[in-house]
Amino acid sequence: MDDIDRKAISLLMDATLMSEEEIERTLKILRNMARIKKRREKNLKSIKDVLDYWACQAYKYSMKA
Repeated sequence: MDDIDRKAISLLMDATLMSEEEIERTLKILRNMARIKKRREKNLKSIKDVLDYWACQAYKYSMKA
């Protein structure tokens, strides 16, 4: 897990306390981060796969806490 993954997961974990506007901004940020991640790692199929991975990891971390 690299730095961009940690930042994205942190954003997702904080999303439950955000307003609707903050969530919209966060989604834009996450999409841009996923594009960057996909460019760096050519084996990733799609941006959606990256976002799904982050969401799954954020869920797992939130269940541990």
